[in-house]
Amino acid sequence: MLLVCMAVSLAHAQNISDIDFKNIRVDDLSDQQIQRIYEGAQARNLSIDQAVQMAVARGLPQSQASKLKRRLQQVQSGGALGTDSAAGVSGQLRSPIPTEGPDSTRFDSLYAQTDSLKWARQQLKSKIFGYKLFTSDKVTFEPALNIPTPEDYQLGPGDEIIIDIWGAAQMNYQLEVSPDGSVIIENIGPIYVNGLTVEEASNRLRSRLGDIYSGLNPANSENKDTYMQLSLGQVRSIKVTVLGEATVPGTYTLSSLSTVFNALYAAGGPTTTGSFRKINVIRGEETVATFDLYDLLVYGNQSENVRLRSQDIIQIQPYQNRIEIEGEVKRPGIYELVGNETLQDLIVYAGDFTDKAYTDRIKVVGNTPKQKRITDVNKGYFDDYILQNGDSVSVGKILDRFTNKVEIEGAVFRPGDYALNDTTSLYSLIQRADGLMGDAFMNRGIIYRTRDDYTVESISFSVRDLMHNPGAHDIALKKDDVVRISSIFDMRENFTVEIKGPVQSPDEYEYAYGMTLEDLIYMAEGFQQSATPYRIEVARRIRDVDEQTGQTSIIADIQTFTVDENLRLGEEGANFELQPFDQVYVRELPNYEEQQEVYVVGEVKYPGKYAISSRDDRLSDLIDRAGGLTPDAYTDGATLFRKREFTQQESQQTTANVEGAEGELQPQQDREEENETSAQIGIELPEVISNPGSKYDLLVEEGDSLFIPQQLETVTVEGGVFYPTTVRYEGSRSFKDYITAAGGFNDLARKKRAYIIYANGDVDRTKKVLFFKNYPSVEPGATIVVPEETPKEGMSPAERVGILSTIASTMAVVATTIIRLTN
Repeated sequence: MLLVCMAVSLAHAQNISDIDFKNIRVDDLSDQQIQRIYEGAQARNLSIDQAVQMAVARGLPQSQASKLKRRLQQVQSGGALGTDSAAGVSGQLRSPIPTEGPDSTRFDSLYAQTDSLKWARQQLKSKIFGYKLFTSDKVTFEPALNIPTPEDYQLGPGDEIIIDIWGAAQMNYQLEVSPDGSVIIENIGPIYVNGLTVEEASNRLRSRLGDIYSGLNPANSENKDTYMQLSLGQVRSIKVTVLGEATVPGTYTLSSLSTVFNALYAAGGPTTTGSFRKINVIRGEETVATFDLYDLLVYGNQSENVRLRSQDIIQIQPYQNRIEIEGEVKRPGIYELVGNETLQDLIVYAGDFTDKAYTDRIKVVGNTPKQKRITDVNKGYFDDYILQNGDSVSVGKILDRFTNKVEIEGAVFRPGDYALNDTTSLYSLIQRADGLMGDAFMNRGIIYRTRDDYTVESISFSVRDLMHNPGAHDIALKKDDVVRISSIFDMRENFTVEIKGPVQSPDEYEYAYGMTLEDLIYMAEGFQQSATPYRIEVARRIRDVDEQTGQTSIIADIQTFTVDENLRLGEEGANFELQPFDQVYVRELPNYEEQQEVYVVGEVKYPGKYAISSRDDRLSDLIDRAGGLTPDAYTDGATLFRKREFTQQESQQTTANVEGAEGELQPQQDREEENETSAQIGIELPEVISNPGSKYDLLVEEGDSLFIPQQLETVTVEGGVFYPTTVRYEGSRSFKDYITAAGGFNDLARKKRAYIIYANGDVDRTKKVLFFKNYPSVEPGATIVVPEETPKEGMSPAERVGILSTIASTMAVVATTIIRLTN
């Protein structure tokens, strides 16, 4: 509910003075609400410091003031003009910028320049060591208030002290130090404590309270029966001024427990030109401390991070020496050195070297009055080399190479990299690699050696001679040598054998020495039922070449083996040893056939699948096995669908126009391959039934589908007619009558090319005899197709005008020429 009230207050506030800061928590404010506060302060020409002070005066807690200031600074840095160009000049948040008129172009250019400068300044800030500490919005450095009372804390006006008395007497005092520096205790009067430490004030109060509580300070310590303790309650606020190279210089109201670092954080830290090493704390006319932020950031030393007093002045000096370090250090960036600090000090500030740093020599680039200079500082002199302002230090990276590496690869048990000092010779390297593997190629090995000019040479050796007599054939190694010992399997083709035909897993198998024909059949998981019991052929490569002609007419050596009725090889075949690249062929039984199925769909008594019983099965046999035709069968429309492979063009040109057949033929279509389709074959079923075995009674094949429809009563007209439609069949109507029923030929109709597709799949077309057209007869279920011409695109009006203009121009030229010739 509190957040809702805060949001409503900010939403309706027309002026910064109308905002209720007492109940605001800065972390809960959105960016839009901070922007509204910023704009309200801008409207009143207030700087950020003045706006924050006004918020504190209107009840904003001190702990929230620094957060509000930081967020307002973020809004300001995101504007068109940065701190240095706008607020630094006028003291206001942002000066009015003209958006119209002759000055607007000048300010557009100013915006572009400011953006470029802001980007460069931001890059500089990101490099300066310690700068991010004051710009991060994820951390805060507020003084701790809930801590034990520091013994050296000096009391002052506004502090609250708590006196607890217990023992023989019980009492509690909560007293505030008055503006004149004293506290008033009933029956005692004022006691001056201003400037006293907590310990000194405790002693003074104990002495004065002893007048009331006799057991607090008795003459004899053995009679002490009353005790006192002094602690701080609410601490006072102090005014501290931050001057010099501060991001936001000004006077700040802080807790009396605040230190130098707390004040620096409230002021946004040093600017890009401010020193992190020389921050003076001035009290009166004396500099009581010089704070070095590096002591805190690098070493965690807070000895100079003194507690502030009211009216203290913190002065940030400009930096004297800044040096940039880059490369292989843990914290590359820009660092500030003071006094006689050296290169070694810079390395410590940068977090020391990374594990890949080249530390034997460091490059330093500096400035002379006229030009740059470069210096190489060797290891051992880092402590003596004093850096100058503007120097740039670069720490290089070690080379990606080895000083003592040799490598062995190939047919050894542990290939890899080895140290040259442990393996100075070829034989010792092989021993370090746990010796040769059994498949090592013993005739030759190679050493690849990198010369001084980085060219590579090869040194060959006999592996067999080296292993038999290392004393005579050993070779001394050099760094970066690579030894290669090949395997015998690397020196030859991949040996395989292959088995084809009716076995369970016909495939190519890896060859193994001693593999027999029976082993290969076993690897192929045995014969299929269709395997022939008569012969198995093995084809072997011929490697011998006729010495005289250089060629041979024999391509392969063929050997044949028999098996018994149980498909077991004879002794010769079982023990026949294969050679690499042999191909084994298992033949099928001559008369072995798998069952083949056909389909009968439509008007038969028992439609469904039927197995072909012999190679001589015909359509009539299929109808007889299906129980004959039903009374509703339309025999003239019967169609045979036969599976065949179609090209894509043929598939697009072929259409099935059988009514009601799609649903019944779906089981068959699900079994067809993607590159197969059904060709429609026109049959004469009445002739098949009346004359079984005639030329009309076709032999059936696997996958055939015989479709016998019901009585058809319609004719379809499509193509080049005005109204493609399906009309009722009437025997008295002719071919042209059905076209007339579809609206007649249209303008694109190719009348002479009209044709008809009968229900059984037969096709007939219009024929011309002399001057007469002979149109085909029409039967129920037929489809009349009138092809159309490709429409021609007519000329546009612009094209017509262009042609007429050209003709007119040409005629004018001709007429002019004739007149001149006539004259």
